[in-house]
Amino acid sequence: MTADPGATLRVVIDLHTHILAGLDDGPATLGESVAMARAAWESGTRTLVCTPHMNSRFPTPPERVHEETARLRAALADADIGLELRPGAEIALDHLPLLSDAELLMASIDGDGRWVLLEMPFAGWPHRLGALLSDLEMRGYRAVLAHPERAEAVQRSPDRIRDAVGRGALVQLTAGSFLGDHGPAARRTAAILLAGGVAHLIASDGHSAGPWRPPEIGPGLEAAADAIDVHPQSLMWMVDQGPAAILEGGPVRPPRLVTR
Repeated sequence: MTADPGATLRVVIDLHTHILAGLDDGPATLGESVAMARAAWESGTRTLVCTPHMNSRFPTPPERVHEETARLRAALADADIGLELRPGAEIALDHLPLLSDAELLMASIDGDGRWVLLEMPFAGWPHRLGALLSDLEMRGYRAVLAHPERAEAVQRSPDRIRDAVGRGALVQLTAGSFLGDHGPAARRTAAILLAGGVAHLIASDGHSAGPWRPPEIGPGLEAAADAIDVHPQSLMWMVDQGPAAILEGGPVRPPRLVTR
């Protein structure tokens, strides 16, 4: 069944992108970042969170994220692109304990918020995940778990993610996973998590203007609606009101999916 064309994207907030130049495996130059921002704007995104990697390969200082976000804002103003940028980070689980309280605040979603984006490892199950989530809560934060559908351990046993959700974490799926961009196992697992009520957000995880991992959500959102046969408006919350609540730093209460 095809998603209703009338349920086109309204206000799209993309919580997970690698758009800042020269910080990780995203664009290499400011010009490429601007091209990526233009692609996001033209696809319907109106607010985009800049979330470069913070891990052993890319130990990006939070200060650099804020500096590069400001530099890209200025470039977008010169290019007359109305995309709103917010700072953030995609933090590896083993990198999280290395951040001071001040650094963690700067690395949070929106740079002074109460939610952090954590990267689920692609191989192996993070046995300290529960302890890390508890430590985060003690420090005043809640977690958004990035792309668990692409993690081998979750693909083998999708129910493993329920414990993290029970501890207050939100699950963010990658739009491209529903299109098969990350393989059949990720596509199947994304649908299982979404249908099972343990997925709450959809983001692009964009890395370039395209065609490789573009900052687009719409096609993936439509594929997600087809995959589990839900009302498209239920999925709109995942890219609109849900991310907005996270940016506001308040409680986030995902609605129940409405089936067709």
